[in-house]
Amino acid sequence: MKELPESSYLSYFTEYPDIVSVYELSQMLGICRVSAYELVNSGRIKGIKIGRIWRIPKRSIYQYLEDTISDNSNNMAQ
Repeated sequence: MKELPESSYLSYFTEYPDIVSVYELSQMLGICRVSAYELVNSGRIKGIKIGRIWRIPKRSIYQYLEDTISDNSNNMAQ
């Protein structure tokens, strides 16, 4: 997983705080809450579980999107 330059993602999702809930993650990606939980429980999106509540840094969401785009473009090239 490559590191993203901080400036590359500062302009996205500006209406959300730096650390979001699973509900906010689902809104950001336009997916259902169950799918958002699957992403964080599987580790595909890195988060921190505090008690029973997941907290997800926006940086992890950007990384997931970058990795997904990269994987998709590699699959299309083959």
